[in-house]
Amino acid sequence: MYTPKSATGSLSFSSASARAAAAKRRSGNIFTPGAKRSPFPQGRTTPLNRSFQGSQLIEGSGQYHMESYGSSLPALVMEVLAYADRNTEMSAQLDPSGWAWLVCGRRLLIWRYRPEGEKRLANTQFRELTLPPSDLAHRAQLVTVYASSENQEFHSTKVPSCIAVSPEGFVRYWPSIAHEGSYHEVSTELQGQECDSVLFLGCSLGCFLATTTSTTLLIQPGSSGLGGQQSVHVRLLKVPAGWLGGMSKRVSSLVFGSMPTQAPEARFVRAVGIPGAKSGEHWILVLSAHFLQKWHVEVGESDKLLYQCNVEKYIREGFVDHVWGRERATAPQLRVWLVDMQPTAISSVMILTAAVNPQVSQQLVYALVTLDTSTDAPPTGVSNFSVLKHSEYYQESAESVLLSQRFLLCKNTAYIYNKTTVLCVSANGEGDSGDRVEFSGAGDSIFGVGRSKGYPLFFSANNGIVSISPAHQLNQSSMMLNESIAEDQPSRISEALSMSIASVGQEQIGSSEDKVTRLQTAFLHYNRKNMTQAQSILDDLLDNTTLDRTVLQLSANLLDDTPANDPRWAENLQEAKVEATAPLLIANFLSDKTTAYQYYLKFLKETGLWPRLSLVTVGDSHATWTKALVLEHGEKLAMISALHTHHQEYRQLVDMAIRHSLADSGETPSGSLTHSDLFYRKVTNVEMIVWGLLKAQEDILSADVAPRDAPSSIYSVNALLLILLHAASEAKTHEAVGTSATDPPAEYVPWTASTGPRGLRTLIVEQHSTTVKVGVARAEDGSTRGKLYGQLVELSDIVLTGYQPHLQSLAVLDVDWHQKLLQDYERDRYNLIQPLVADGQYDQAVGLAEKYCDFRTLVEVCDKTDNQDRLNRYMNQFGSEGFPDFVFRWYLETGKRGKLLSHSGGRAGELARFLQDYTSLSWLHHLQQRDFTKAHGTLKQLAYEESNYLSRKKTLLSLSKLCGLASGAIGDELETEMSQEEDLILFQEQLPESVLSAHSLDADTMRVLTPTQLIHMYTGEENLYANEFDFKKALDLLAYVPSLEEAQQLKKDIWVRAVRRNSWSDLDVDNPIDAISDTLLFKTIELAFTQGSDIQELLLPVNEFLECDELSDLTDDSSFKFLVMAGYEKLQQYVG
Repeated sequence: MYTPKSATGSLSFSSASARAAAAKRRSGNIFTPGAKRSPFPQGRTTPLNRSFQGSQLIEGSGQYHMESYGSSLPALVMEVLAYADRNTEMSAQLDPSGWAWLVCGRRLLIWRYRPEGEKRLANTQFRELTLPPSDLAHRAQLVTVYASSENQEFHSTKVPSCIAVSPEGFVRYWPSIAHEGSYHEVSTELQGQECDSVLFLGCSLGCFLATTTSTTLLIQPGSSGLGGQQSVHVRLLKVPAGWLGGMSKRVSSLVFGSMPTQAPEARFVRAVGIPGAKSGEHWILVLSAHFLQKWHVEVGESDKLLYQCNVEKYIREGFVDHVWGRERATAPQLRVWLVDMQPTAISSVMILTAAVNPQVSQQLVYALVTLDTSTDAPPTGVSNFSVLKHSEYYQESAESVLLSQRFLLCKNTAYIYNKTTVLCVSANGEGDSGDRVEFSGAGDSIFGVGRSKGYPLFFSANNGIVSISPAHQLNQSSMMLNESIAEDQPSRISEALSMSIASVGQEQIGSSEDKVTRLQTAFLHYNRKNMTQAQSILDDLLDNTTLDRTVLQLSANLLDDTPANDPRWAENLQEAKVEATAPLLIANFLSDKTTAYQYYLKFLKETGLWPRLSLVTVGDSHATWTKALVLEHGEKLAMISALHTHHQEYRQLVDMAIRHSLADSGETPSGSLTHSDLFYRKVTNVEMIVWGLLKAQEDILSADVAPRDAPSSIYSVNALLLILLHAASEAKTHEAVGTSATDPPAEYVPWTASTGPRGLRTLIVEQHSTTVKVGVARAEDGSTRGKLYGQLVELSDIVLTGYQPHLQSLAVLDVDWHQKLLQDYERDRYNLIQPLVADGQYDQAVGLAEKYCDFRTLVEVCDKTDNQDRLNRYMNQFGSEGFPDFVFRWYLETGKRGKLLSHSGGRAGELARFLQDYTSLSWLHHLQQRDFTKAHGTLKQLAYEESNYLSRKKTLLSLSKLCGLASGAIGDELETEMSQEEDLILFQEQLPESVLSAHSLDADTMRVLTPTQLIHMYTGEENLYANEFDFKKALDLLAYVPSLEEAQQLKKDIWVRAVRRNSWSDLDVDNPIDAISDTLLFKTIELAFTQGSDIQELLLPVNEFLECDELSDLTDDSSFKFLVMAGYEKLQQYVG
């Protein structure tokens, strides 16, 4: 999924800054003056979380946990990490043997990070060497440290040898790292090629060296034979001419001749070594951009290239089969990268690969591919192809970022990493979504990796050496620790925060009734290792019903503590105590607050208070998790530290914002204190800076500035705002809160997603609107608009991300306002993304829409761009989340039914299911699928149900009959049923014009009438010229009246109306038969008889007829009775 880039480095796996092109790297001078980067609190000699190393859990990330590993770092290593020039590139390697080395400029620091058994590390097991001169930056991957004898056990007491290669190819060999000045050098004469990495093959074979363009050499230390002098031999692993199109290049030197003309380069990826059964034997697998080579090298034997295989073609086919499908992609249209390679435990290799299909989308898909390399024959295909759920939006400009990614394979887990993030995925599970571990703190970075006893190790700027393990099997090896823990840490905390027990009186504090003061005392005792006193205080607090409020309050006190040793604050507080050790600078004070907060978290967890925390109510708000609020304090510390870091860069803006914030809270500085002193002290109110920034922006925009200057001002505010919000986000812990069985359900609103007039969500949405309406609208060039669009994406991402924890907490509670919040989320989601769509920024819009499942935006963009391929991809990607139904419904609601039916191809089944509720369209889909039986049934049902238009009913019935004939589904019974419907239509079509006019009916648009209605129209007074044929039709319609009782009543009404159509008083009773032959009654009877109708069934019995209440005025007339009875007698003569 797409994750927008941030101004300070995104949290996403793909967002680490790309390493500069290798040929352009320059090693920095460690003595160059400049700003120092210190990932550790100033004034300390050890990283904070390396001081307590007893298998310390540093961070949890759901399925995986990061914990400290091995011994504390040597002092010189920590000094380099803390004070090296920020422009100097650093890298590290962690060898399985227990040795580690760090490269910083030309400095090579080597130390033992893991003792053997229970042995404690000796301080002498650290060495610093000087690397060869180089115009390019040295790298730890070009250094190897190894045992100097094949038979020597690589124990921590042994002094190893070292080989280091400069990027230009100068080899420096130390037989013993104990003697820095005793080394031997040789040049490989690579003539401009840059070295990539070395691979140790054993003492007898030496090292395998590869360049970035896939030239391969062997470096073998040994003796020259004259007096046992040490020397270094370099020889080329020769590739047969024409293979790999010049993948390897000959090396020229005084030993093995000149270098031929350079052939086209092949990017080197990775080399792995596999020891042979015999000593001095090795197989080497070399992966380039397209090919995999397998070499066999052995002491005393010629080098053998066993095979060279184009594995890229197998991987291309794998992506086609497993991702896009043969119907949507062919192998040549893909762009494929082989990113990294690792050996497996079963004589195979696993390759991290990536691919994009530009003709479908810019989605970059990752996969782990396994190749069988156990034999001397090249692999004929892949043995396993596992597509990762992790994907990214591909940009050609960021290709170097892609190629800089690497992975470690340990047991059944692949750890894919870049400078700031590790993605942990199953190495054999198809479609594993993985889990992330972030190294995203201020100044943090991954300098190097390695393995130790089956565990993956990472060397982090802030955390030192850590291991990452599945949560269910925390690393037991990391229980080893450095016993020399700094003794001055507890007193340092007390000093920094004005919390020294001695300053108040230990007995006085210990007996205090103030629960916060007592907890503070226990915290300080804990840091002084006075565990008995700390536990005694905690035993009283554990039964306290206000424990949650007490823990939260002390955390807030730590953040808002005043630097009492600062003379300016001492003067303000009317205190005289001043000590030189106090942090007089805001930066140091914030650093000490961060340190105290981290120790406080450790105290809560190791004393058992943390799992006892439950819910707390702050102010008038709802009860929420205490743990979450305590962890939020760490995020606020990160935000205020970032604000101070960038204060000088945005000085005018920040000063204005701070003044607005303090004025709103009614605070004014006194004495020597400044506005900044007041603001930076109260960390818990840091969110007020956002409101202050918007007020400062309002002041700037309302001033007399040119319209073209407004976008620049808004851009600056956005940039600073994003820096602060990303800093808070990056400090967010991966510890799950609210998911444990001990955590009660509760509503949780992150502080960065608060609502109300001053809530951060409200303010960010407001700033988004200002950026659209003022910034983008007034921007005069594409570059400025592009930058503002990027900021809109990031602001939207922050708002929508903030909704997630709140929604998840309410979903568990199942409360009424969950649906209201979900509606707010969907509204904001669409409104935040829509400006990007309106301005044609489709890629950025769909990036957000994909991430947050905004189906409406996705469909609208696909429709606007007429991109059916993208829409089909979304159908597959979000199929399980109801996207196809959403698309179909959107087409219906927008009146685009033609496009709806265009999905009858690959989505026929889904469309058919959807159209079950839309039968007026489903028959068209059935016809497209040539399913005439279903079309016949649907059309027949529609015809029977149609009541609005007779013409439509007739058409539907005709189409149904045609489909039935085409399918052969019409039997005799169905034929009769449909004929009856057709007869009813015909009866209605034959209504006289006078009747239609009387009832305001139009022959083309009239509604469908019931048989009862037709009978009344044929026989009613509106039918001015009704004759026997009209009345006979009315009698025929009786067969379609469903109720027998109603039919009997209608038949009676028909005959009564027939009688009423004539005057019976003037008829000649002397000639009755001639007289009645002209009446409508007997004309209708004669017509029915002539047409073969059952007269006795149609007629009423004469007695019942003469007794009708409707004819009461006629039945008293003897002439009428005589004529009727005469007619009945005559009729009986005919019918018998």
